Amino acid sequence: MVNTDICSPPPPAQWDGPRVLFEMQHGGTQVPCAVSPDALRELTSLRCFKPRDVLASFAAARSQVEEIARGKLRGRTTPPPMLLTVWPDDVEDHLAASGPSGSMRQ
Repeated sequence: MVNTDICSPPPPAQWDGPRVLFEMQHGGTQVPCAVSPDALRELTSLRCFKPRDVLASFAAARSQVEEIARGKLRGRTTPPPMLLTVWPDDVEDHLAASGPSGSMRQ
């Protein structure tokens, strides 16, 4: 019998062309998510064009991206969508709510 209560690391993020795909845990459920490159640029101010650079930018900002995605899920009465996407507007709302210290921008 496999113990499914143990948290295993999430699968690595993947670049699929228009977005970075990743999974995160929320409420004991694995939630498939995506973040647009524009949202990553809004969050980090890094201009990345090569897939490996976009994925590196995501890796550096993953905790903040997941925090924004969890914020979108909080208070929902319906199950998460099939793919929860973080858009630039979500990042702007998060940065405005968290103040200047919430930004990774340099």
